[in-house]
Amino acid sequence: MSNTTYSPKEIANRLGRHVNSIRRNLREDELEGEKFSNEWIVTEEALKEWLPTPIYQEHFGSQEEV
Repeated sequence: MSNTTYSPKEIANRLGRHVNSIRRNLREDELEGEKFSNEWIVTEEALKEWLPTPIYQEHFGSQEEV
């Protein structure tokens, strides 16, 4: 189990999307995240569940499921 977390801004940058679209996904419960000090935090596990595997591997460089 990984302790890696990502901010909406980091996710947006890696995926080439606008940060507001990632925040919308979080607000609409399409992407699982927690708010801490008024900022969203997304775990690596939540990203793996949300993104198709090839996209996750391309943008977040996971090598553990090879």
